[in-house]
Amino acid sequence: MPDLSPRRQHPAWIFLSAIQQLRGMAIPLVVLLVGGGRRGDEAFLALGGVAVLLGAVARGLAWWRFRYEVSGGELRVRSGLLAQRERFVPLERVQAVDVNETPLQRLLGVVGLRVETAAGGSAASDVTLAALSRAEADLLRQRLARGRAAATGPAPDAVGAGASDGTAAPGALPLPVAAGETAGELIRRITPGELLLAGMTSGRIAPALAVFSFAFQLADDVVPDRWLERLAMTGTLWSIRGVLTLVGVIAIGGWLLAIASTALTFGGFELRRDGERLQASYGLLERRRRSIPIGRIQAVSIGEGLLRQPLGLAAVRFESAGYGTDTAESGVLFPLLRRGEVPAFLAAAAPAFAASIDPAGLAPPPPRARGRYVVADALPFATLAVVAVVVMVVVPWGRWWWGLAPLALAPFGAVHGWFRFRDTGWALDGAGRLVARGGGVERRTTIVPRRRLQRRSLVQNPLQRRAALATFGAAVASGGGGGTITLEHLDEGVAAGLVGQLGPASADQAVSPSGPTTEAATPHLA
Repeated sequence: MPDLSPRRQHPAWIFLSAIQQLRGMAIPLVVLLVGGGRRGDEAFLALGGVAVLLGAVARGLAWWRFRYEVSGGELRVRSGLLAQRERFVPLERVQAVDVNETPLQRLLGVVGLRVETAAGGSAASDVTLAALSRAEADLLRQRLARGRAAATGPAPDAVGAGASDGTAAPGALPLPVAAGETAGELIRRITPGELLLAGMTSGRIAPALAVFSFAFQLADDVVPDRWLERLAMTGTLWSIRGVLTLVGVIAIGGWLLAIASTALTFGGFELRRDGERLQASYGLLERRRRSIPIGRIQAVSIGEGLLRQPLGLAAVRFESAGYGTDTAESGVLFPLLRRGEVPAFLAAAAPAFAASIDPAGLAPPPPRARGRYVVADALPFATLAVVAVVVMVVVPWGRWWWGLAPLALAPFGAVHGWFRFRDTGWALDGAGRLVARGGGVERRTTIVPRRRLQRRSLVQNPLQRRAALATFGAAVASGGGGGTITLEHLDEGVAAGLVGQLGPASADQAVSPSGPTTEAATPHLA
């Protein structure tokens, strides 16, 4: 029977919730302790102690009144101390069951479990159980899976059967079954060397640099003033050597912080395939395990950051419809791969997206579009310079020619535009998959089966019309920005033919209302 009798969470929930409450009191407690004891502090400490005691009693009663069960084709949760709250989640609406472990949960021998519904991952639609034993968590996952299969008919592993592109069968949403950390066939596990390289080349360096710089400035409030005065008197602080040393320390500190952040997030990352689901486990301190229904994946993108492009490295992400919220962690299929390894990886993980990404097979924009890419990226700096000059003339903050400073960055914008033109390309392969690549600081290649496209667009401004160019756009059902595709300044006939070929008509039909036939306009990858 798929039913599960009413039961409570692990008693460790009381301690976990109390710790969560104390986090909000951490700063006042630190201030009180550091500030030293003063007359009258005893009364505040006594009141605080009474509040903590009452909170512990309230949380104990809340734990006692909490119940969850699987019955009548529903997951039922009862909670509330004074006002009783009941939630009923039909099993056929369950989208996924995710497990995570914080260091404290691991120490207490419990895990957290979140049940996501088909409502798209909104907080109000999720059911979270913060403290279950591993056995209870696996049992609940198993009962939910069995109840889900009984409610919808087809077994979860049958999802996608009969669809050549991996599309889920109607009414059959994948759901993870009971599984341990080693469930499913291992596709790939990140090595320590790959993890270190991922941190060294990640896009987290800029945010980490900002955090480190803020911490460095905050040190001004901690370091005694006499030390700073003595350093300033030596002349070392503001010398060229001192400034370069300071910049180097901040840069190296931000880089090391980025490496540490990546290691904590993706440490131990492994991806397994269990039927029609992918199981991703990752995290050093907080261990997470996410279930990715293959039938819900709408697009796959291969991102190559500025530091990774010369090394031939890439991160593989997915865009999924109606599953969770779009975060760096939940959207990652694998944090770091050699670019040449991506097709084989996708063939094992998500065969419907295993298209070739060889740049030689992609059709570039026409040569006459090169100048438009270059000008588009250099123009903002020229515009900023004009505005700055006007401000300098109207408001005498300095000489008017100071406003021309942004023009020094215009060449960098022009070079960036040239790289965008060089890296932009697209193709359709024999399986009806659109492969689109965009360049720049972050080069991204997106793979989308034709059936997954939700909309297509063709934009042509007056300047493009004079040059017989157009911008092609497409999007899939996704909560994130990675589900959109934009190919700027294509030949207008090619763009129109692409819009027609990716429409509801058969991919083999030539649809080109204002340009060459599909065969002439569309490159095909082998």
